Amino acid sequence: MSKILNKLTTVLAPILGAGGIGVCPLCWIGSASLLSYLGLGALIPFWRWISFGLISLGAIGFTLDLRYHRNPWPLITLVTGSILLYIGRYVYGGAGFGGWRIWGPGVVLIVAAVFYNRALFIRKHKKRHVI
Repeated sequence: MSKILNKLTTVLAPILGAGGIGVCPLCWIGSASLLSYLGLGALIPFWRWISFGLISLGAIGFTLDLRYHRNPWPLITLVTGSILLYIGRYVYGGAGFGGWRIWGPGVVLIVAAVFYNRALFIRKHKKRHVI
């Protein structure tokens, strides 16, 4: 049973880590219009909490990956980018693109963290299967 659970977390870890991309402010405009189109426009005022949940989901996935590849830099980069994104968007941003100088680098850091995390995961997985 433990072996199956370990294999399941190994397979799901990169997917959970990629959840950090879902907080990209460039996607918010499209997702807000998509939510409205689907009749879920009432969720738009709660988008701050939804994005916080997605950031948390990404951090959980990156923590699971950290246990696998033992490199803390993707998690550190994700947390730094998430803090910049959240502060830039909700503290200094207001409506529109007011805090883009803060959340812009945060988005870049989050995307870089996801790609770096995935590369480490693949590299470790390939080393494991080489004879």
